[in-house]
Amino acid sequence: MVTPGEDSPPIAAIVARAFGCQDELAGVIAARARLRDHPARATILRGEAPVEHLHLMIEGHSRMIATALEGRMAVIEDYRPGDLFGERGLFDPLGLPHDVVAVRASRTGAFANAEFVGLMSRYAAVALAVSRLLVARLNLAQRRLAEGTTLSVRGRVCAELLRLARAAPDLTITPAPVLAQLALAVDSTRESVSRTISLLERRGLIRRTDQALAVVAPHRLEELLY
Repeated sequence: MVTPGEDSPPIAAIVARAFGCQDELAGVIAARARLRDHPARATILRGEAPVEHLHLMIEGHSRMIATALEGRMAVIEDYRPGDLFGERGLFDPLGLPHDVVAVRASRTGAFANAEFVGLMSRYAAVALAVSRLLVARLNLAQRRLAEGTTLSVRGRVCAELLRLARAAPDLTITPAPVLAQLALAVDSTRESVSRTISLLERRGLIRRTDQALAVVAPHRLEELLY
């Protein structure tokens, strides 16, 4: 369990944001978590293995990755501070279909499944947070499925940049997306993504530096989706 100390306040603050609850309840929820540190590229949850804990991202960045038989990889979902993952294990003993891997050194709060189901039963805020999470994941999965079948590589890159920019302040993605990782997210190659980014930059639709990528003309970017 998390014991009172220097780690408790930031965890409680992230819990309050993730579950949309008051500080008192956030402290109760945080006390049920076990802190786990994961080095970069470590597997946090292994696909098809039983998942015994639900994880709350505290620090860092992780993602679910699908790997095809020939070794080609695709990003299913990214997780950043305040995000939950592993919730399928609450209801399905088979767990997740794909690995969740730390993109960089990360820290999570791990909740034992039985304890978290108890929290859902006792506190409406926790149950509502999981419901919102599942609806958001369903919406994202449906959008990605539609984009994968209806959009070109250029369209998928534009859609992903718009999604990232609209979740960031001032339409500025910080740090700038790594091309290889962006290629995984849109199920393409680094070379194809690089050509698209260069084209958008030449047209003045995005502005890229070593530190950030800013979407300058979101409406024009939308016009290139199809």
